[in-house]
Amino acid sequence: MAFRESSVQIYLTGYSISAWAPDPPGRSTKLGSSEEANLMDPRDHNHNRDHGHHAHDHGSAHRTHRFHPSQLDRLTSAERHAELPPLASLSAAGVVGGMTVIDLGCGPGFFAIPAAGIVGPGGHVYGVDVQAAMIEHLRTEIDRRQIPNISVLLSTESRVALPDETADIVFIAVVLHEVDDPVAFLSEAGRLVRRDGAIAIIEFHKRDDLVDGPPMAHRVSVGELTDLATLAGLKVGSNTDLTDRFYLTKLTRDIV
Repeated sequence: MAFRESSVQIYLTGYSISAWAPDPPGRSTKLGSSEEANLMDPRDHNHNRDHGHHAHDHGSAHRTHRFHPSQLDRLTSAERHAELPPLASLSAAGVVGGMTVIDLGCGPGFFAIPAAGIVGPGGHVYGVDVQAAMIEHLRTEIDRRQIPNISVLLSTESRVALPDETADIVFIAVVLHEVDDPVAFLSEAGRLVRRDGAIAIIEFHKRDDLVDGPPMAHRVSVGELTDLATLAGLKVGSNTDLTDRFYLTKLTRDIV
């Protein structure tokens, strides 16, 4: 799939373009995706290409990754925009005008802010993260840009303070491979999505020829995600290769 940022309709009623659209790389005040929002304090251990990861087996507990605020400048690079363009990623996930979207693991708003532009004044975006620093950064950006249709929530990985069936789409970008209990995490996403909605998950491909990013042992393959979804009471709706490095899987509630 070729990414084209211009292919997504942005609603601007009553607001300037700067309040909605991503800043161009090189002068952006926006930061990176929830993938990069899980960068670790560099004092913790060595990491590959700015990613801090710990091994997990989808069942055993492991320490949750934490982004260190001193690394914020790494999240604004043109490379990050180029490898996973936010507007095209959201469009592939099915986000359209008027929707309610939960960005689960939103980090500092790399996807939440452009999602607010896509859903427009008739929709709403909830940016949810486990780290207070990320929530405060996103809140500052929302205030600076005067974006009226984003709410931010601090949460745990497996409990979000929102009602059942809140969202048309629960969007989870490069987060799943870093959570402590992926089944509980996906179960909560299933609780939050509407019966006719979807959970859109972007993750790294698990291929030995892709050396950049987290180690192979820490990635979640499409097959592994399918198994996790089943355990969480969800089913796979579709799988798409977004780029050579990333895939998109859409899950739905397994309603009988």
